Amino acid sequence: MRFIYSGCLLLILFASSCTDSVQQNQPNVYYDVLGFVKRQITDLSAQKPLVHKLVGVNAKQDTENTKDVNWSRELELFTQADINKPALRSSYQITRPDSLTYQYTLKKSEERLTVRSLNVRLDSLTHQPRRIEAVLQTRNPLYASERHLLLESGLDGKQQWRIQHYKLSGFQKLPYFDKNEFLVEGQVQ
Repeated sequence: MRFIYSGCLLLILFASSCTDSVQQNQPNVYYDVLGFVKRQITDLSAQKPLVHKLVGVNAKQDTENTKDVNWSRELELFTQADINKPALRSSYQITRPDSLTYQYTLKKSEERLTVRSLNVRLDSLTHQPRRIEAVLQTRNPLYASERHLLLESGLDGKQQWRIQHYKLSGFQKLPYFDKNEFLVEGQVQ
């Protein structure tokens, strides 16, 4: 009896590992924003460029110039804009107004998803993302938030493609509390 249970368990594990590898080998349906942002996080963490940063909450704003940036945390919302997950393969309408632009808009039947839209504009020479824009929205009875993301890239002084400007803005709202608006904007030197 133990042999039968062990055999069944091994068979289930083998079958599940096969389906996982099949899912992982499927090509991306949407532009690979996550891969681009992760490469940028790695490169910027190593290079430690000077960043002119503006941070604001409601009416209060503060600016600073710093090289001490936790890029994983700074660009975390851009990683959350990843729509290349197997469960999302048919959740977005794809529009290509030209060969350098990808526009993804959430289908009406998928209103529960956070990423409402994602636009990627590629550079005509390098085919790297020149501009990435996304709108993320969360609404439920306890919490509402909306985040607008903008990331602009180009060649730096060393002829490497990297982020030059990013902006995160939006609001968070809890019931019985005022809406908190926020802004984070960085200019990478």
